This record gives sequence, structure tokens and C-alpha cells, in this order.
Amino acid sequence: MRDKRMSAVPPPHADNRPLGIMLMILGMITMCITDAAGKWVVQDYHVAQLNFCRGFFALLILVPTARSEGGLTSLKTARPWAHGLRSVLLVSLAYTWFFGLSKLPLAEATAIGLCAPLCMTALSVVVLKEHVGKFRWGAVVLGFVGMLVIIRPGTEMFDPMFLLPVFSAVGYATYMLTNRILSRTESVTAITLYPQLAIMAVSAVWAPLVWQPLTWPAFAAMALTGLCAGIGHLLLTFAFRYAPPSVLAPFDYTALVWAALFGWLLFNQLPDQTAMAGMSLIVAAGLIIIYREAVAARRVVSVPLA
Repeated sequence: MRDKRMSAVPPPHADNRPLGIMLMILGMITMCITDAAGKWVVQDYHVAQLNFCRGFFALLILVPTARSEGGLTSLKTARPWAHGLRSVLLVSLAYTWFFGLSKLPLAEATAIGLCAPLCMTALSVVVLKEHVGKFRWGAVVLGFVGMLVIIRPGTEMFDPMFLLPVFSAVGYATYMLTNRILSRTESVTAITLYPQLAIMAVSAVWAPLVWQPLTWPAFAAMALTGLCAGIGHLLLTFAFRYAPPSVLAPFDYTALVWAALFGWLLFNQLPDQTAMAGMSLIVAAGLIIIYREAVAARRVVSVPLA
């Protein structure tokens, strides 16, 4: 699964929304390159081999950032069990996402992955006891209908592999909720690096058992997945320094454009009309959620202080 918004949003810089939007779009392109390169590699190589190389090159980008935020001291935590459970979850997501991509069209899998914010809205009611109004519940239902339109259960077009990106969407939503909880007490470095180190540790054990000699193109693609994952994370992090989430969130869905383009260029795959209809429902649902969040934020700002 893409490593979007893995850390708490850092303090904002001077408002520069055009720059924030540009960084957001570049971040989404970079994350789609990660997925496309990963999908290309796992046609011939095991996901464990990809995740090992991907994790190594991602850490080359993320570790220097962690050093600038305090280095090893920032990894101290009073909640090791919470980090351990999150790490197990992200390891599961790293494998299920790329296993799914190995068999599924890139655009359709990306669309299902973009249901994560809708899953997060639903889970926030259970986990965080947040109030969700009827419009946002309607958006959640609409998004899940869009997911079912893409998956087409009960028809000859149904592929059980679609359950993997569904798991990824739900798991990523859960992961992001734990980010919100841990960000109250834990450092950005701890929240970000522990899961990545877990992926590396699991892959370091599994990869030698399935290792195949790498061609130069395969090695380059695996390196590209890691470098783009790290760079994409930084681009998205900096985007939120220059523009508020309500401005940037709609640009999440530019990922569908890039996923469709890369799917066509690299794999000769284009969504059919039914899949396009499902993707449209998911985008519409996400935009409704974004709109309601923006309205709620304006109401909070407009309340006079006592």
C-alpha cells in the first residue's frame, strides 16, 4: 500500500497553497510510480524480494530526515506494544498490496485503495467515538457501492484477488487512526520508522528463501520503488506544511489518472465502463467527505471565543 501521510502533519509554514498543491500532485505521481514499478517487478520476482530492496532504498531517504528530527533519541517510546502492533499491520499491508497488484489492474486496485479515507470515517465512530453525520455516512455507503461495482461479486468477472486491496484499504485506515492516537505522545520519527524497520526485518528473513538473481532492469525497478516511496512521503509531508488538508485532499484522486496512464503504458490495461462507473462513485464519495470536513472546519472557526 502507498505510504501516504504516514506521520503527523508538521507545523505549517507560511501559507502557499499553489506550492502545496504542486507538491501534493508530485507526491501522488511519485507514489503511483512506486506502485507501477512494484507491479512490473512482481510479475517475475517474489514480493519479499521487492519489499526488501524497496525498504532498503526507502530508508536511505527517510533515515537522514529522522536524524534531522533528533536521531535515535526520537525513537524512544513509552508505548512499544502500540508500535509493535502497528508494525505487524504495516508489514501485512506491504505484502497484501503488492500481492494484489501482481494480479490486478493498476487503476482498479488504486481506486479501491482510495477507499481508505471512507473506511477511516467509519472506523472513527467505533475507535475514536467521533460523531459522523448523515451526509458523511451517505458518502461512506456510496464509496462502498463503488467498490462493489469494481469488484463485481457474484458475477463471472469477480476475482478473489480484489479482496487484497480491500484489506489494504481497511488496514491502511486503521493504521492512520493509530497515527492520530500516537501523534499525541510519540515523535514523528518513531511513528514513521518503526513500521519501515519491521518490513525490512521480515523481508530480510523471507527474501533469501525466495531470492532470484536480479537483472539490471529488475534491480532498477526495485530501487525505484523504494526511492519513490521515500521521496513521495517527503513530498506529501511538505505539501501539508504549505496548504491545509481541506485544500489538498481532493488531489488524492489525481492518483487515478496516473494509475490509469501507467496501467495503459506498461501493462496495456484500461478500466472498462463498469470499473469507470465504480471509480467515479468512489471519487464522488471522497469529495463529499472532503466537503463536509471543510464545512465543519469553517463552523469551528466561526464560533466566537467566550
